[in-house]
Amino acid sequence: MKPDHTFIEDLTPTSTRVEPADIVADPDAASWDDECDVLVVGVGMAGVCAALRAAEDPDLSVIAIDRGPGGGASKLSGGVIYMGGGTKAQREAGVEDAPDNMARYLSFETGDIVSPETVSRFAKASAHFQDWLEKYGARFGGPATDEKTSYPNSHSLYYSGNELTVPGRERATPAPRGHRAKPPEGGEPTKLSGEYLLPPLLASLDRAANAKVLRQARATRLIADANGNVIGVELKQIKPGFASWKHGKAWGLANNIIAATLGLTGKIYGTIIKAEQEHVETKRIRVRKGVVLSAGGFTYNREMMAKTAPDYLKSHPLGTIADDGSGIKLGMSVGAKTDHLDRISAWKFLYQPENWVKSCAIGPDGKRLVGEEYYGARTGEAVFGKAGGRGWMILDEPLQQLVVEEIGSMKKMLFQKIQFRATLKDYTVSAPTLPALAELLDVPASELEATIAEYNGYIERGEPDPLGKSEKYRRKIESGPFYATDIGGSLKVSPIPALTMGGLVVEEETGQVSNTDGAPIGGLYAAGRTAVGICSHYYVSGLSLGDCVFSGMRAAEAIRGNGGSAALI
Repeated sequence: MKPDHTFIEDLTPTSTRVEPADIVADPDAASWDDECDVLVVGVGMAGVCAALRAAEDPDLSVIAIDRGPGGGASKLSGGVIYMGGGTKAQREAGVEDAPDNMARYLSFETGDIVSPETVSRFAKASAHFQDWLEKYGARFGGPATDEKTSYPNSHSLYYSGNELTVPGRERATPAPRGHRAKPPEGGEPTKLSGEYLLPPLLASLDRAANAKVLRQARATRLIADANGNVIGVELKQIKPGFASWKHGKAWGLANNIIAATLGLTGKIYGTIIKAEQEHVETKRIRVRKGVVLSAGGFTYNREMMAKTAPDYLKSHPLGTIADDGSGIKLGMSVGAKTDHLDRISAWKFLYQPENWVKSCAIGPDGKRLVGEEYYGARTGEAVFGKAGGRGWMILDEPLQQLVVEEIGSMKKMLFQKIQFRATLKDYTVSAPTLPALAELLDVPASELEATIAEYNGYIERGEPDPLGKSEKYRRKIESGPFYATDIGGSLKVSPIPALTMGGLVVEEETGQVSNTDGAPIGGLYAAGRTAVGICSHYYVSGLSLGDCVFSGMRAAEAIRGNGGSAALI
């Protein structure tokens, strides 16, 4: 299948260009700088799991390369893995769960993007993820909480999705499956838990006798034989010295929220890209068994976003500068099929504080926007997909006071303190009446009044909420003054972060990349956000990292000849 180089080039900034594949007529006669059995491109959660699993076979040699120090977007994340079906942490907390129960719930989130069989295999495999990850130094466990939270501060097992919502409970018995990684034994969680999850896994990979990690190395080209099978990778690695040191320092600053707020990231990216262009050496690595593309998504490639998901351009890119679509484009260079590139997970949580869930969310037309209890990805989709990036929570005076009191009593991390202060001070307005509030928001007063009247009417009549809100979060909004808290996409201190969910199409049992005719591409696999996966329809907290574990291990097992995902059950 002839690759679509025009599309690749059109979406590739010159600083991170992916070159057309190099076709080698006689691999044995070609010049190589190194060789291995398995090569992993990108060492975030999916990549480190693929490399560790492959390295468990002592007869395989593994090379993993990463554009930065390793860890990727996963290290910057909350470090929550969605796993269930009876994990050790669930059992210790007295939580009853089973793989089929978990799969029934996940059918609500996954839609038809992956098959029911794959959802079932994921649910069964996830029951063992904790044990495998802890073998390499990660830590999980309790305590568990029933608190409605977007991210737990003092707990490590929680309801991280829509399990407790009306449609969630209709499908399955609710069980907490969000496993937040714990700090080293004896320590208190003071950071986002990606900082506790990735470092021990990376350290384990560094210690593996049959594996090595090439850092500050960017894959720029796939190498294929005359039959289209992928047999190698060309990369550019920064030479040791001052440029390497400067690149490392800049990489550490590139995702600092303070630097982003001050508008300094452009200069930082410039430093990174300059080192990658001017101080590198090219290496060609021959790969005997399989290349795994696990280089993340493309949320930092705004040109690519403009082509595939323009409604989400006001979202805040969540990840690293390496989430530029290069893994996807490497696959495309050998004819790979892509799908769901328009699927974006943009998160706007209407909790915590939990009392915010009792508000009524509206869009710029004054009509109700989304079920307020749902996980933040559904709210983000509504804000960008239905409301042009605008939206508000409507509260009355008693509810606003409950929110203020709850925020005051919460244990908060620094980023939460900053965001809550900005939300209450800068992103909330009030007026004595609903028409006056509508004027402040520039929304139709008649529509806003009608929306609140309808919202209250269902409660007065004892009728179910039309958007499925649970009874515990329903209360009438009727006592002025009234408040509107902005949940739109243009809030500098409380932005809506987003991940891309689409990517390369893979065979669901093995993770092998498919070409545009649906046939497998020899020697090429994909995992994590470089590929279409479990979380590509609707994301809930931990489902991307859970899919990274599943898809990374799946690719490794397929390369080892153990049947892919079948070996994980």
